Amino acid sequence: MKSVAKVFSVFFVLAMFVYSPLALGAAKTLIELKDGKPVAGLAKSWKKVKDGEYEFALDTSVELTGGKALTAGAVKSSLESKLGTSHGVKVTAKGADSVTVTYTCEEPKFLDQMSKTRIRAQSTEIALESSSEGGIRARKPGAPLAEGEVKGFVSKVNKDHLVVKIGETKFAGLKKDESIKVKGVFKGIKKNENVFFKPEAKTGDMWTPVAGSLEK
Repeated sequence: MKSVAKVFSVFFVLAMFVYSPLALGAAKTLIELKDGKPVAGLAKSWKKVKDGEYEFALDTSVELTGGKALTAGAVKSSLESKLGTSHGVKVTAKGADSVTVTYTCEEPKFLDQMSKTRIRAQSTEIALESSSEGGIRARKPGAPLAEGEVKGFVSKVNKDHLVVKIGETKFAGLKKDESIKVKGVFKGIKKNENVFFKPEAKTGDMWTPVAGSLEK
């Protein structure tokens, strides 16, 4: 009986590990709190820029749910969807592995909420070949750039990416007149026309836009 109980105990422990959120790569929080002080989570470091604003350096080697990599876009999507309205949280990507987060609530409340809000994986695959799914969205004439958005002039259309020269930008990681490569298959995009999109992550020399953000 003791041997049977021991086998069952081992099986139970293994089952708990296999089906635990941690074992499955569940989303985690940007920071954790210990004794009221922030410690590293998905953010490997951070600094207070000023009252109402923090900057976080992301540990992009971490995998989120489903094996997807941690990205600035995933942080933005997760935090703004959960805390944007209630705590005035707004996230701006400074690059592939850095974000600034502004907030309107009290700082202790902000840090507490950051320690409780899980970062969920966000798909960054850009495949806009099906017109039945809407294709490239048409931009409303005269619409101003949104925060984190850029306007670019398409100088080349390749099989798996565009070459774009930045004309206007509200994204801290890119400058006007900078030429970049934008990853994706973009049906309907032609050379010598303007496009608008929100950059999310950079891999090598290739930028990936936030899914669904591309307009022309």
